[in-house]
Amino acid sequence: MNLDFQDKVALISGGGTGIGLTIARSFLLSGANVVITGRREEVLEKSTHVLIKELGDIDSEISFMSCDMSALESVKKVLNKTLEQFGKLDYFINNSGVWSIKQIVNITEDEITYSFENILKSTIIGTQIAANSMEKGGVIINIGSFAGIMPMKNASLYSSFKSSINSFTKSAAAELASLNIRVNCVIPGVIRTSMTSDYIDDNYDKLISTIPLNRIGTTEEVANSVLFLCSDMATYITGAILEVTGGKYLTQL
Repeated sequence: MNLDFQDKVALISGGGTGIGLTIARSFLLSGANVVITGRREEVLEKSTHVLIKELGDIDSEISFMSCDMSALESVKKVLNKTLEQFGKLDYFINNSGVWSIKQIVNITEDEITYSFENILKSTIIGTQIAANSMEKGGVIINIGSFAGIMPMKNASLYSSFKSSINSFTKSAAAELASLNIRVNCVIPGVIRTSMTSDYIDDNYDKLISTIPLNRIGTTEEVANSVLFLCSDMATYITGAILEVTGGKYLTQL
């Protein structure tokens, strides 16, 4: 997508792999300064080197910082470092999360806590700290899931907390509008990443049968939607839940 983000600053949680990494690449290609975060510093470092090798002389435009997005002080530290390095924050992409398949009767208390902290709590904390760092306004994008609209069987925790992100997005958009901060949510459908590739291959025929466009989506298509919502082309859009799904389950049989 040919959008101009020159001199803008974007922070992407979960930016070391998959959709987050593609969003980072897209922002860099559009002229933005980018910070990627995640728990695994070695993954962030490797991804940063890959982007520098791929895109050329961008050493001063990209930075990585390890962070536990479910821990308030850890998130504050990353935001403060971002402000120290780049002087401001324009866009925050709440992309970190976890995914698991397990029947309700077998879920442990620790798994409930883990899912809550890494899907919903991280989104709430990220939004709060990012909003406090956007002195001149900005845009926050929460990455949701189609499971938050139509729940997945054997994924009750994931579906429930992703559904909560949709409601949280609307509440946050209403509250933060007075600060000139727009908040939207992007809902990826069946997107091939390193995390989902095996699942897609094992269930391909079943998955594709529900998608009118008759193909699996790409991380680039999700990134394009994120950049559009961050751009000046979307200045009157806030509180939106944008599905990037190829029309998944538009109708029933």
